[in-house]
Amino acid sequence: MSNELLSPVEMAEADRLAIAAGPLDGYGLMRRAGEAVAAVVLARYPAASRVHVLCGPGNNGGDGYVVARLLAEAGVNVAVWVSGKPRAGSDAAIVAAECPAKARPLAAFAAEKGSIIVDALYGAGLSKPLSGHDATAIEMAREIDLPVIAVDLPSGVSGASGAILGAAFSAEVTVTFARKKPGHLLLPGRERCAEVVLADIGIGDAVIAQLGVSTFENTPSLWR
Repeated sequence: MSNELLSPVEMAEADRLAIAAGPLDGYGLMRRAGEAVAAVVLARYPAASRVHVLCGPGNNGGDGYVVARLLAEAGVNVAVWVSGKPRAGSDAAIVAAECPAKARPLAAFAAEKGSIIVDALYGAGLSKPLSGHDATAIEMAREIDLPVIAVDLPSGVSGASGAILGAAFSAEVTVTFARKKPGHLLLPGRERCAEVVLADIGIGDAVIAQLGVSTFENTPSLWR
């Protein structure tokens, strides 16, 4: 069944179980996630003058570094803006080191019309309100009316409840992995997600079955 909804805690457990089962490790899952997002960007925004990739310090940011590397390798004009460095030795730190685009501080973020944003700041696991430079970047995207492609969930939207935590991006496309989260479907978060693309990154049904999920998307297939 693919209409299970995973809380952020359940998604983290799914990652752990998938890594334990193999063949993909955390680095492999991160690369698969970044590949899925990059494919959406290349297919839907071929005319973008520049792609601004906003990377947080955690795994969501790691996905963003993979996206930036792949887009740069495809000849796209890429700028990378970071809200914090990944933890040394983490999968995010490894993919950050592989990214050829120079990382600049989010505090200096500036964008222009004709460009797009890949939001890889925080994803579904965010638990505190966004403020400071994060909120400033969100406001700039809104003022210029830039298309946003969100990685996992628009930053500022709670993956557990759909609540807006301080401020949040409004995405045109949200690319999430393995299963949707409650925040993709519950208001007001669902309005910020717009179209949700569910990507297979190698976390199989057998892994999801181990979680004992009790929340589901309400669809005809569920009732059947």
